Amino acid sequence: MARSLAETPPHDLEHAIRLLADRKRRITLAGGRFTQLLAQYLGLHLMQLRDDVRLLPDRDVERTAVLTALSRRDILVIFDYRRYEDDKVTIAELLREQGGKVVLFTDAWLSPVATHADVVLPSQVAAASSPYDSLVRTLAVLETVVAGIVRALGEEGHTRMQRGEETARRAGLY
Repeated sequence: MARSLAETPPHDLEHAIRLLADRKRRITLAGGRFTQLLAQYLGLHLMQLRDDVRLLPDRDVERTAVLTALSRRDILVIFDYRRYEDDKVTIAELLREQGGKVVLFTDAWLSPVATHADVVLPSQVAAASSPYDSLVRTLAVLETVVAGIVRALGEEGHTRMQRGEETARRAGLY
């Protein structure tokens, strides 16, 4: 984990934090077969801290509606790792055509989305004792981004979290 964090370009990390903390921008998150969980995880954190955060829907009609509405105020956060998914390149291209920004979480080999990304946050995923890649190091980079966003949003972010907690309690959600 220390290696992945040390290899994360500090300027890209800070750029990702600035983009994702910018409340004037709308954020859409997209993952893959396994990395959709990471997109959801980041999305849930962001939803507690700010408005205009959504996951790219799975159903074609909903997905098309979201992609059609993309504009220069949008940020697309993509998680794309080995066995890269072609649709991730396409949605990054669609957003870039509209002037939006792309933040990419990927592996050390770099997803093809990297050519369209404003920010690339690579991490080591190779796991010696498993046929599967490990996303533990990616989670560490993701957690670092979340901590930076909390710091960047400051009191407004904390206030929003507190309002959310109070709303959930009043609604009987927990």
